[in-house]
Amino acid sequence: ISNQAKDISIAEQWADRCVEEFFSQGDEEKELGLPVSPLCCRTETDRAESQVGFIKYVIQPSFEVLGMMIPTARDEINSIIESNLNFWETEQTTKET
Repeated sequence: ISNQAKDISIAEQWADRCVEEFFSQGDEEKELGLPVSPLCCRTETDRAESQVGFIKYVIQPSFEVLGMMIPTARDEINSIIESNLNFWETEQTTKET
């Protein structure tokens, strides 16, 4: 989960890798006639939307707890996470218009 706590140039590359892995899983599920797992459908999953949700519901809460135990982590990492969230929200908004 640390990738969204890194510079966006790195975070975006890892997001693309993860999304592609999810899509590969969805492709295989379709081929096997299984229901496609959430976030694994190429035609229905939006990359930016998935990252916004991942940051809001997994990354931020996790790093908030980490920051309680290691204040330096909070001070140095939370601003990067917030910046990355803003990047993905902007990308999401741009696609919607």
